[in-house]
Parts: sequence; C-alpha cells; structure tokens
Amino acid sequence: MKFLIKKLLKKFRIKNYSTPEWNKILKENKKEFLDLKKRAKGKKILIATSTGGLTSCSHIESLLAFALIYYGARVEILLCDKVLPACMMATSNFINEDQMAKEGVSKTCDACLDAGKFAFDGLNLKIHYYSDFIKKKEIHEINKFVKNINISEINSYTEDEISIGEHSLAGTLRYYAVGELHNQKNSHTISKKYLSAGIITKRVMFNFFKKFDDFEIVVANHAIYIPQGIINSVSRKFNIRTVSYVTGYKKNSFIFSHNDTYHYTLVYEPKSEWENIIWDNKKEEKLIDYLNSRKFGTNDWTYYFENPEFDIKKILKSKKINPDKPLILMATNIIWDANLIYKDNIFKNMLEWIFETIDYFYKRKDLQLLIRVHPGEINYDRISNQQVKDEILKKYINLPKNIFIIGPNEDYSTYPLANHCDTVLIYASKVGMEFPPFGINVIVAGESYVKNKDITTDPKIKKEYFELLDKLPYNQKLSSEKIYQAKKYAYHFFFRRTMIIKSILETPKSWPIFKIKETLYRDIKNNKDKALSSIAKSIINDKPFIYDEEDFSKKN
Repeated sequence: MKFLIKKLLKKFRIKNYSTPEWNKILKENKKEFLDLKKRAKGKKILIATSTGGLTSCSHIESLLAFALIYYGARVEILLCDKVLPACMMATSNFINEDQMAKEGVSKTCDACLDAGKFAFDGLNLKIHYYSDFIKKKEIHEINKFVKNINISEINSYTEDEISIGEHSLAGTLRYYAVGELHNQKNSHTISKKYLSAGIITKRVMFNFFKKFDDFEIVVANHAIYIPQGIINSVSRKFNIRTVSYVTGYKKNSFIFSHNDTYHYTLVYEPKSEWENIIWDNKKEEKLIDYLNSRKFGTNDWTYYFENPEFDIKKILKSKKINPDKPLILMATNIIWDANLIYKDNIFKNMLEWIFETIDYFYKRKDLQLLIRVHPGEINYDRISNQQVKDEILKKYINLPKNIFIIGPNEDYSTYPLANHCDTVLIYASKVGMEFPPFGINVIVAGESYVKNKDITTDPKIKKEYFELLDKLPYNQKLSSEKIYQAKKYAYHFFFRRTMIIKSILETPKSWPIFKIKETLYRDIKNNKDKALSSIAKSIINDKPFIYDEEDFSKKN
C-alpha cells in the first residue's frame, strides 16, 4: 500500500508536506532543549542531508540531530539548494529521460529544498547550503568541462583521489533502474549530468572543509550514489570520521556503519563482533520466530507479495519441476541496486554470474536449476527497467528442460523452495543469512553480508566456484557447528546490528511511512528509547553500532 501511495503522490505531483512538528514535539521542553543546545561543548557533527526531499532520510536525520544535541554534540546541517543537475531525487519513473537529459533534476528542486528545511524547522540549527561553497562561474566551468569529456572516461573519472565516476555511474544506473546503460537513449547526456553533480559536490565539500576545519564527524545517509557517496569520500580524505545508515528489514529499524556504506562494512565485519554471543533458548526462540515471520512480512517494512503460494508440491508441479531430482535454487538481486565495485568480486556483475551459471547447468542434466527472480523488480516503489528474466530469455531463446525460472510477478514463496532444494546459489542476496540457520547450504558468488563468516561457501575465484558446482548435490544439511554459527550471525544482524527506534511510529498510509512520536522528549529523558540513545552515543564516541535489547536489560 505504501508504494501505491508514493506512486500516486508522484504521478499527480501532489506535494506531501508531512514533516516533523518539532515545536509541537518539544512543547514545554523547548527552553530546556535550547539551553542544552547552547551549552553543548561536545563533538561537532555535520549532518549532510543534502537531498531534503528524501523525507525518509531527512526526517530520521532531524531525529538524530535532536538525540545528538541531547547528548552534548554540536550539530549543523548541510542542504543542497538547487545546485546539482542530478541526484538521488531523480528516478526515471518520475522524471522521464527526455526531460532529465534536458533539465536535469530541476523539477524536484523547490519541493526538495522545502522538505529539507521543514524537516529541521523548530530545532534552531545552523543550516549550510551548497551555493555558499561554490560560485555559479565554477559550476558553469564544470558543466563545460563535462560536456566535452569522452563518454568512455566518465566511469573511471577521479579528482583529488575521489572516485567521482564510480558514484556517478551508480547514480545513473539507479536513475534508470538498470544494471547497464547500453540500451538507454539519453544515457550519455544523463551520465554527464551525474558526473557534473559529482564534481560539484566534491568542490562544495572541499571548500566547506577548508572553511570549517573543526567538524569531527559527518553523517550521510547511504554513503553511495550522488551526492552522498562523494560526501563520504571527501570527508574521509579530510580525516573526518563518517557515519552512514540505511533502513533495516524490521519495522522502525535502521542499520548504522562507521566510515563507509553498510554495503561494504557488513561484508567485512569482523567475526569478533558476534561469534562470542552467549547463546540461550530465549535468543534461539526469538530468532526462529522472526525468521519464520519473514515468510509473511509480519514484522517488516516491506513485503513483496499479496498472497504467496507456500505449497511446495503445487509450486513444483506448476513449473514442471521433477520433485525427485536434485534441485539447486538461484536467488537473484535487483540488477541496479547498489551497483558498486567490490575488491573481491569474481564476476564482473550479477548478469555475468547468472549467464555463466546457466551455461554450466546446460551440461549438468543430473541437476535442476531454478532461478528465483527477485520480486522487488516489480513489487517496489519503482519498477526495474532491466529485469533478470527478460535478460535470460533474450540470451537463451530455448532453455534446456533442467533450467526453470520463477519471474518477479509470480507469487511463489522462496522459503519452501529453499527448504526443498539441495543448495542455494546467491550473488548478493540478503536471504543468504536466513537459510543457513535451518541447515540449508548456501554458495556466495558475489558480496552478500553473510560472506566471510564461515557460514556459507565463498569461492575466491571463478575456477573455485565451478569446482564447487561440480560437487553438487551435497545431499546433506549443514553441520550442527555451522548451523550454530549461522544462528549467532543471523541474531547479530537482525537483533544487534539492526536497531529498532522506539521514538518513531509506523504510519503505513503516509510517506514517509513513519513519524516522530510527540512523547520523544519525555521518552529519551526517561531512557525509554535505549536504541536511539545507543545510536547517538556510538556516533559521538566512535563505538560499534551494536545494541542488544536482551543483553542491555540483563545489565541494567
């Protein structure tokens, strides 16, 4: 329902002025809060919101600003004031590519800037604007330079060791909702707009930190794309600690990371953060209950199905899969999402992994391969313009009888398929952490968070990947030791790294789908939102973003 509301708001260009009502939230505590702010002598923190129109971020960042000030930090805000020609506000289902190529993201700028200002209104914070740190003449020169740059140079473009091209490419792919730009009519022009925006952001941040050299921490949502990826990179170049975050699976939950996007930090998170968890029946029950609830989306922000089929016999029969022959399940990702460069990737991208795996199974008639396409390709706030099933059928006119596809529009639950299959193959899918606790074998060919945890099988080179496929079927579940390890990591991810903020209230019929509770000041004063307190203190004190409600209750 929330995706439908968001689409309607966009389609009919209805401005949604839903905004935190800080004057109402603070009420009789306004003077006390302003006194706290005035006396604050702690770390100086820049919340680099930039795209205020991303209200799911700007509203949370206003809450973070409040919490950080409450715990003694000095907080200031950075907003883009219609300076960038392209940014995260642009998507092809909202701004068509002809308009984007001609006018950039300008149609969103007024509403975006207003939304950013409204999000912090009442907190009496100093707000910096992009235009204060770059002259129009310099922007004109940047645009002129980019106009003449060879298109082949964009993706690798760097300036002062900042990989602007990488984030520009990710931003362009995100705009189009595709994994590659070969067939997009205006991709050259739009790619250049993102490159211009990246260079402008880089210059803004360089000038900002040259003028203000006393900021110690920068908070920037996502830490990828344009402009947040550039902000993260420049901040680190100036030796300023960064914090990024993203929404978690569970309702009202968020995942925070130090010094890089969570896409990287979770993959390389040290095992010492979680492998010594003291396991007990309460944690076991809590984890299994939640993992089972994932089948129905009961406790989550997002659920991709209306009424999925769980009967494995019906699913196998409808797809003409032999129930008595070994089945290997391939779970794909959304092609365009977080299309980043990982140092340990063994495939160029997900499509290469899919195609080479299909080629392999052409020769393995003793096995069946079932490709489960991510339902988020169509059941999301924007439909992917490049879809896995289409790409497969384009390349393979006739698939062999041992290879099957479940498309994104087919309401078949992945969970009974995983339970029935011998092994699950994933690239970067997050389901990789959900299956091993039930003993299901998982091979990771890309960069899933579960990688490097001694839970899944993680080939280091292509040759090793195909050698692992040669060993299929395994005909056995994971060992009890692996299952135990998998449970601890899943618990760590879902209940320690993922933190539920109790000071927000889910409002699924509005956008964003939450609001800040009016009881916030009283709740934080009485330590009723321990997760929010933990997040704020971890930002200030450079502590791991780990909060376990169960362990915290035992200690207090």
